[in-house]
Amino acid sequence: MTKTRTFLAGILVLFTLALCFVWPMPNGQLPFHRNGFIYPVIALSLGLFFTSPQARAQLHGKQLRFVLYTLGALTLFLLINGLFVAPDLKEMIGTWDGQWVRPALLFSAGIVLLPAVQTAFPNFSAARLFTFIVLSFWGVILIHLLDTVWLYWRDGIIHWGETRIVFNRTRMSFQINMITGFILAELLARGLMHQRFLRLSTPVLGLLLLSNLVCTALVDTRWGTIGLVGGLFSAFILITLHNMQRSRVVLTCGILVAIVAASAALGYASWETDPRWQSLESDAITGWNAPFESFCYINSAAVPVNDMGTPMNHSNGCRASFFHQGWKLVFKYPAGMGPHKEAFNYILNRDLHTDRITIPHSHYGLIEFGLQNGFAGIAGWLILLAGCWYIGWRHFRHGNTMIGMFLLLFTIGFFSRTLVDHNLLDHYLEQYMFLTGLLIGMCALQQLRSGPPKI
Repeated sequence: MTKTRTFLAGILVLFTLALCFVWPMPNGQLPFHRNGFIYPVIALSLGLFFTSPQARAQLHGKQLRFVLYTLGALTLFLLINGLFVAPDLKEMIGTWDGQWVRPALLFSAGIVLLPAVQTAFPNFSAARLFTFIVLSFWGVILIHLLDTVWLYWRDGIIHWGETRIVFNRTRMSFQINMITGFILAELLARGLMHQRFLRLSTPVLGLLLLSNLVCTALVDTRWGTIGLVGGLFSAFILITLHNMQRSRVVLTCGILVAIVAASAALGYASWETDPRWQSLESDAITGWNAPFESFCYINSAAVPVNDMGTPMNHSNGCRASFFHQGWKLVFKYPAGMGPHKEAFNYILNRDLHTDRITIPHSHYGLIEFGLQNGFAGIAGWLILLAGCWYIGWRHFRHGNTMIGMFLLLFTIGFFSRTLVDHNLLDHYLEQYMFLTGLLIGMCALQQLRSGPPKI
């Protein structure tokens, strides 16, 4: 039995790392479906955990009750609400299962992953596991950089704003920001608090950070750049509040100056390489009331002209229109329409009595969640996030400082991204729920409650 458990735990670790590597890649580019990793990870994590009294004893269950009860209640609410308001029950149940139940199961698997593995590998620490996971996620960034070098050698030009390893620039920027957030927090903690968590040397972390910044410039997404700067300032503010001492004022001010300089450099690079900034205000004003017969909603229609006399940039103007019309629809249907992968498209076509609308979604995660699940669903989601945030804050202030900080920053960063991008679906939500569950599980481990390692 011990050999079997050891073998299964080894498979669990390998499948987890493989999943983290392929997660952002489209299934069409893989020789297999991602679910071939996801469901074994869920089954092995939960199976190894619940069949081991030792693993169950490692988790401080009282800390987990609120988020688990909230997750369970929200899962049931989304289904029950959908049964009353969904126009197509089959579509609703399929979307609920794929877009919510699977992430919820991954959240649970993340919580129990480490104690399940440690029953077979007692020396496999939280820091080591998380380091391997970060490196696995970073593999996609490495491939993108190598692919860019190859394309430059082949074509003689840099392919700005293009990516072949993932579906689009948004997915790549999300991946970059997620990994960069952990690396920045780790580096700042080492510099200001003399604490560490990731099992990588500082020069290696610096190299990873540099590669991520280069990849950010290559991908060329505005919200990705803004998110990177926001994560940098968030980590700095949290660490400064936690560790403010007079003796470190000079060091803290020096790091702040470096952060401001780096942020200014990123902002300048984005301004120079992305012409969309120049017409942002004019395009947003034009797009706010863009007609449904325009390019924003029908990809074969005409592009509205801004007050500068030029066709508005669709990213600037259409996003303003989607924000405007999306929230109007949320207020029009406060109970939502039930889980549906293209709720925005469906509601517009239905209300306008047409089938010409081609835009699939509103590009805003929170709006899409509201269109599907109503204001009660939004409230439930925010309560779940608040529970995760509270666990992170409590451990950041009174226990596992590094893990708590990672959980805090990750939760805040993901929520912030839902305000500007549609990330409450597919692998975005799956990754977030799994990593959040993993960090919460690490916070709840009995033997980690004594505090973080020093350097």
